[in-house]
Amino acid sequence: MNNANDQVPQTIDFVEPEADHRMRHHRFFREQLHELEVKQSAMKRQLSEIFNHRMADRLRSLEIEQRRLANANFNISRQVANLDKLHGSMLELLEDVEGIQGKFEKTLPDIKREISKVEFNAAQLSSEQALLREEGHNVAKSIQAMAVSVSTLQEERESARKLEEQIAVMRSDLDKIKSAAMLHKEMAHHRLEKLEAESRTDFNASSRLSELQRTSRLVQQLEHVEAEYETIISKLPRDCTQVEQMKVQGGEGEVEGTGQSGESNLYLIAPAGQHHPLMTQCENEWTTIQRRQDGSVDFNRSWEDYANGFGTPAGEFWIGNEALHHLTNDNCSTLRIVMQDIYDNTWFADYEAFRIGSREDGFRLELAGYKGNASDAFEYQNHMQFSAIDVDRDISNTHCAGNYEGGWWFSHCQHANLNGRYNLGLTWFDASRNEWIAVKSSHMMIARRRSDCLAGEHFGVASSQSADSPVGAEPFSSAPTATISKYETTLLTTLSSGSAAPASSESGYAGV
Repeated sequence: MNNANDQVPQTIDFVEPEADHRMRHHRFFREQLHELEVKQSAMKRQLSEIFNHRMADRLRSLEIEQRRLANANFNISRQVANLDKLHGSMLELLEDVEGIQGKFEKTLPDIKREISKVEFNAAQLSSEQALLREEGHNVAKSIQAMAVSVSTLQEERESARKLEEQIAVMRSDLDKIKSAAMLHKEMAHHRLEKLEAESRTDFNASSRLSELQRTSRLVQQLEHVEAEYETIISKLPRDCTQVEQMKVQGGEGEVEGTGQSGESNLYLIAPAGQHHPLMTQCENEWTTIQRRQDGSVDFNRSWEDYANGFGTPAGEFWIGNEALHHLTNDNCSTLRIVMQDIYDNTWFADYEAFRIGSREDGFRLELAGYKGNASDAFEYQNHMQFSAIDVDRDISNTHCAGNYEGGWWFSHCQHANLNGRYNLGLTWFDASRNEWIAVKSSHMMIARRRSDCLAGEHFGVASSQSADSPVGAEPFSSAPTATISKYETTLLTTLSSGSAAPASSESGYAGV
């Protein structure tokens, strides 16, 4: 091939094909290279623009992120400080908890003991609740029984009211009969004196003599009525002790020789020295002299009302100081006081000797020989005269009867008072507990002592009776052989109401 090239002459316009091909390739490459350089320049410009634009955004983002991180770092620092404080507080709290735990461990035995006590108290409360429930059932039964008793009492009060009205009418009639009898008696005496004077001068002596005889017979009849009344009075028992003896002798619950059957334990009695009978309630041998139970009777009364008595023997009742004087004057009486407080506890006080003085002595109280569970509060008023709303005989600077609204043997003023205003003034001082007993109901009764009862021996006064013939012998003697008819009993009931004090519905104990 070299030989061929050597043989071809070389001129200026002659280019070899192979070189031309290379030149075209070089030119093509240079064009493409130029295009690539142009494109590279454009791309560089674009890259520069893109880089500058993105870097600004990233810088802004980085600044924002830096600020966020700075804020987060600040918050974290503050939280770390707070955590340090919280850590300190937790340490202090832990110390306090440990201290509390130590104290709890020390007090745990005490707490267990207290829990045991509480459990024991709870058991006691449960048992007490059971007892209270049982008591509630008993109270319900008692209330039912009381309702029946109240209805019965209301019926008895209604019958008593009707009987009081009848007695008031009979009392009025009796007063009229007594006035007429006294008038007839005076007229008969005047007529008798006139007839005697005229018989000396009148020639018709026979006619005058017959009239004189008629007048004498009328006087004798009146005297006979009075004698019969005294005889009837003498046949009545002196007190409930003698009533009990007569019931034993009469049998079948009837008082021998008196015609009294003792309905509701009510009996007519005639205390020694008292010329009119009175009605009272007997509890075996005990004579009721006072009762408070419901406040139905006003006890704030005059001295004279207390002297005569008021109320009804089957309800609230005061027998009367005159009757008390005649019942106890021979110094043979013993006193029993039974009380119930507002908590239904029962208290009693017995006095071996009990006596009330006469009207002239102000119905002075004398008592001795206390026994019971209520304490000897009555001794504080021993030897005192009786006071009422209109008569002040206490030794206090105040009017005790007026303050406590009831008559009583007041001193300075009281340690015991069963006649005061109901729900306010019924009191008895229990010295053993140094407390006042709030009395809900009271019942005072007297009976005759079965032992020797010489006048004055229990009060330090010399006896005026011999030991062979004690004063109390007569009331325990056998009943009289004569008997009292039913008519006489009714008459005596009327007479007892007629001689009692005021004719109001509450005064005069013959209203039963």
